Amino acid sequence: MRSVVFFVFILSFTCSSLKAQSFSALQNSNYSGVNGIYTNPASVTLMTHKRSANIGGFGFEFSNDYLKLDAPFSLWDLMNGNVDAQYKDQNGDLKWDQNWVSTDPNKSLINLNLNSEFRGPAYVNQYGRFVWGTATRTRSQIDISNTSVGLWQFARQWLDSQKLVNPLELSSLNLSARANSYQEISAILGYRLVNNSTFKLGFGTTLKGILGLGSVNVQNTAMRFKAIGMDTIQMSDGYMEIAYTDNNLLGQLLSGVISGSLPSLSNIKGLGFGMDIGISMEIGSNMSTEMNAREGFKDYRFKFGAAILDIGSVGYRNQNKGYIINTTTAPFNLALNNLQFIQAATEGTKGILDYVISNAKDQGILESNNEITRIELPSTLQLQADIKVLKGVFVAAHWQQALLLGNKWEFSQTNSLAVVPRFEHKWFEFALPLRYRNNFNRWSFGAHLRTGPLFIGSDNMANIFQVAPYSGMTFYMGITTLIK
Repeated sequence: MRSVVFFVFILSFTCSSLKAQSFSALQNSNYSGVNGIYTNPASVTLMTHKRSANIGGFGFEFSNDYLKLDAPFSLWDLMNGNVDAQYKDQNGDLKWDQNWVSTDPNKSLINLNLNSEFRGPAYVNQYGRFVWGTATRTRSQIDISNTSVGLWQFARQWLDSQKLVNPLELSSLNLSARANSYQEISAILGYRLVNNSTFKLGFGTTLKGILGLGSVNVQNTAMRFKAIGMDTIQMSDGYMEIAYTDNNLLGQLLSGVISGSLPSLSNIKGLGFGMDIGISMEIGSNMSTEMNAREGFKDYRFKFGAAILDIGSVGYRNQNKGYIINTTTAPFNLALNNLQFIQAATEGTKGILDYVISNAKDQGILESNNEITRIELPSTLQLQADIKVLKGVFVAAHWQQALLLGNKWEFSQTNSLAVVPRFEHKWFEFALPLRYRNNFNRWSFGAHLRTGPLFIGSDNMANIFQVAPYSGMTFYMGITTLIK
């Protein structure tokens, strides 16, 4: 039974992480159309076409900074059933080997992130120098941070050995786990301030109504976790805050998946407001909008954009539950050797959190906390530059910097730098994004393809086809159009 619980733990651990520029090639394309607002709302003021519509798009990304899956086959082999027979059991199923999971010996704290994004119907229209439009999007994010390496060590020893180093420190004093899923219904406004053949400058903003679908938040403050023997965790000397609308971390992600891109006014659990602002400029010698549209190529020499995204928050009042586990006066002992815990573990994060809350109540250390849970949006600074090399050939650079406000329930994006060489025409585009991410300590190499309105890509495509350690994956696809 322990092996089943451990396998569920490993699977969730290695797949829980993501943040960011997962659409990096698309977001730096001159033919992204209305999709450009998701990194700079001013980008639509410099479109060669008067209108743009997005039918739909989907993207996800996950990664972590501690575990790597170092299997003797590629993800492509696994997806196509080409895994060598020596790695399968007698039924033809994959035979899991714990040695395929490697760790970073230099890490003391572990961070995991997972995002998904659904871009729904969107439309922008130019009237002279004015631009207006509307957009819809559903975003879901799971963020687990400041988890000590001791938690991983405890899980492995709990499975593999009969004796633990005692006591074993399991978690940092600032452990946090958050999940949030929400929809955006946006109004897009822009104006082209300067419009001549050598210099163009535009300003844009996106005003967003936020519809909260669900949230779960766990924040530890000074509470110490220790392993006592093989089957008990003791918590002491601090407190832990828990607030949720549905105590299921993965359920919050799935609520975004199920809702998809289309806005819904039913089962809304929170409300909020957000805002993006940006500027964009182009410099060239003869940038005729009509000629660019006719020939299918943008003709600037240099382009630059700057934007601040996701200024705002969403608050959960209705259907929100809050608790504090207070161990400042007495320790909290959580048993892991009974049938109740085994059953809870098979139910995933929801079952484990239910089990913890129930035991804290029984031991008299659970307090109610009815404060409104306010989730800050993942604010970022976006800087983009693009240089024309030859006709139709460009190289873009895109820097994303997380803006942390220091609030308790705050999501953040991963700092990243992307370099995107590409060939683009109105009917075809190919790009090879190179991205330095995860707080500037890891490179990834991807690919992007657009034929007409259809686009597909990944920011770490190379990882799918090679037999090498990997700790994450990105993928996106969708349909968008530019209309004269």
